[in-house]
Amino acid sequence: MTQARENAEAEQKERRKFVRADIYAITRYFCPLRDMEVGVQTRISDISEGGARLVTFMEGLPVDVPVKMNFMMPGDENILVSVEGVARHTGFLEKDLFRSGVEFCKMKKKDLQAIHGYVTAHKKK
Repeated sequence: MTQARENAEAEQKERRKFVRADIYAITRYFCPLRDMEVGVQTRISDISEGGARLVTFMEGLPVDVPVKMNFMMPGDENILVSVEGVARHTGFLEKDLFRSGVEFCKMKKKDLQAIHGYVTAHKKK
């Protein structure tokens, strides 16, 4: 295996390391059933540099739908983070609660750094 490939695989593995979180976000997506853009409040229960697990109320995010999320990253500076991603899976969690996995696809460097800082600070040792 080449060094470049090993580095790429290590970077992908690092992006998947998530930590538990309790962050509220506004998540927007185009709902094909309603034929309109929908904005919902979601709770981020897990987050990594590569994505997040969201908890939604009443319904999950449609799979393969692009999403835009805005949330305050907890920390000393409380940075407003804006990311774009894709809902990769969704499912029932418990009564009136659903979980959806979002893969981050597009974000600014400052947002990636804020997420990286949060994940690094909250990793279990």
